[in-house]
Amino acid sequence: MSIVVISNQKGGVGKSTLAVLFAQWLAAKNGAAVCVIDLDSQCNCSKSLARFGGGHEAAALFSADAPCVTESVDEPAPGSITLLKGSKRLADVELARAEVIVPAFRQQLSALSRSYDYVVIDTPPALGLRMSAALIAADVVVCPIELEEYSIEGVTDMLKTIFGVQKRYNPRLKLGGVVANRFNPHSLRQKAALRDLITNYGQFVLPAKISTRSAIPEALAAGVPVWQLTKTSSREASEEVFEVFRLLMQRMHSGTAQVVEEGAA
Repeated sequence: MSIVVISNQKGGVGKSTLAVLFAQWLAAKNGAAVCVIDLDSQCNCSKSLARFGGGHEAAALFSADAPCVTESVDEPAPGSITLLKGSKRLADVELARAEVIVPAFRQQLSALSRSYDYVVIDTPPALGLRMSAALIAADVVVCPIELEEYSIEGVTDMLKTIFGVQKRYNPRLKLGGVVANRFNPHSLRQKAALRDLITNYGQFVLPAKISTRSAIPEALAAGVPVWQLTKTSSREASEEVFEVFRLLMQRMHSGTAQVVEEGAA
């Protein structure tokens, strides 16, 4: 399962944060060659990983006339990150013809997955051609959520989307897990939302969470892994991040990443 999509149809849940942390963890802690594709025109992922980007834009992956990206990037080294950066041109993809751009994107992703150990894709926070193309090309999808009032509704919508893609276009697509992100352990409201989430979707929820800590946005702004910061909140954040990714990899590579059943969605 080498093509991993970080996705949710609701904004503000930490998709880009999780994509950046996961790519950094795969490269630094697992020695993997990682390609990060930023499909969000807000380009937050690209800002945090700017030092890994060259002149290659993610928008080029949707062009049927463009040469294969793997022909124009250097051979990836173990423990490295290659960024295909986001840009405002990504918004034009939503106006293109699906029958042209989706096969083109899928072909490019197939080539990238042969050159890299992992391809991590950050998607826009809305269901459209970019998110659909990513799910159609992916092996596994990870759904970060923020534990607020509309969390359950957002998970339900995302599961329906995943089931639809599985059924019609990509039967190999699996759900790696729902990740509770930006959790405030002092919030009674968030604790209640977490209980509701586990009650309704316990089989999909990773039994670990990432709390709100100042070290994570500081590390993102500096473009470095959170575990490289020398502060207490950095150590605590790193322990939570490592546990989430350990459980995610365990699901992915033990075959326990799940197909979403129609009834569950």
